[in-house]
Amino acid sequence: MLTLIGLALLNGILIATSRVINGHLGRKVGAIRTALWAHAVGFIFLSVIIATMFRNNLAVEPAVPTTAWLGGILGVAFVALNSHAVPRLGAGKTTSFVVGAQMLASVAIDSLSLPFSEATMTALGGAAIIVAGVWMAAFVSKK
Repeated sequence: MLTLIGLALLNGILIATSRVINGHLGRKVGAIRTALWAHAVGFIFLSVIIATMFRNNLAVEPAVPTTAWLGGILGVAFVALNSHAVPRLGAGKTTSFVVGAQMLASVAIDSLSLPFSEATMTALGGAAIIVAGVWMAAFVSKK
């Protein structure tokens, strides 16, 4: 469990760093071109890793549902939107809003697959606290 928490924390650091880098690039070349280059470089990097690790099996499994391909589209939108927002709002505010929205969406998505229960109410309460924290971090005592 601690390893997974460590990976999640590392992922948060990588995302924040990526947002700042892409935000600087987005200001120079635009959000869409930034998304293109971020994904092109990522594709090349991942291709090298996959070719090294899975030399004998590079094919996509046929059992993957068509909707799974939406992840790439959503990833491009995420990078483009962040590349546009970070230089204008700053990394902290953008991250706060993204995390708040992620929490609300995650609770909503999880509650679609689970029966409504006390756990759902607790998750909604936790998400509400995070959203309140986002609002405070973005707007309170910042003049």
